[in-house]
Amino acid sequence: ICRRSDPNLDVCARNSLLGMRELLHYGIPELFIPPITPLVVPEIRMDQDSGAIYLHSTFKDITVNGLANFTLNELHINPQKMRMTLMMSVPNVTMNAKYKMQGKIMMMPLMGEGDFKANFSNVELSTVINAERYTRKERLYAKVKDVTVKYKLGKVDLHLSNLFNGDHALGERMNTFVNENWDSLSSELRPLLETSMSDIVRASAEKIFDTYSFDDLLP
Repeated sequence: ICRRSDPNLDVCARNSLLGMRELLHYGIPELFIPPITPLVVPEIRMDQDSGAIYLHSTFKDITVNGLANFTLNELHINPQKMRMTLMMSVPNVTMNAKYKMQGKIMMMPLMGEGDFKANFSNVELSTVINAERYTRKERLYAKVKDVTVKYKLGKVDLHLSNLFNGDHALGERMNTFVNENWDSLSSELRPLLETSMSDIVRASAEKIFDTYSFDDLLP
């Protein structure tokens, strides 16, 4: 247990997180941390109606592998400002899901429903959680104010099956187009993707803060 008065709080927190690496494979239910090998997300919806992308999409039964191989680049906890900053990198992340989407990308129609597969290399993630104090039953608790997740990706390889009602040739051309133009498309989709990731982190943080007092988490 790390203490907020510890002048080496960040070192203690870093060692604690790295010490839990094996547990993260299977999840830590008492901290509302789900298993990350794989990380399972029931559903993500993304609707983009501006810029070069007009797209309504749903991803279900999402499984993400590779997160357990993270390198912890920075972990900073500021008890006075009630802020935690976490920066990590992951060499390779794979994602599988069932997708359904319809819309346009750079004026090109895009529609399909099937399997989604993706491989991301050199992933960098930055997470900032801001909280505020409040008193409940004469005990000090933390409440999430906002969560911000940012990411950077190296190489990206995506594949959407059964595009255009199963037209294989047209579907493969669209997959090639998406991969070759990912940098441009990513800038359009980034706000949606980062908001989705922030919502996932926020949900877990809110459960932790609602269950445990601030003194329990950081005496």
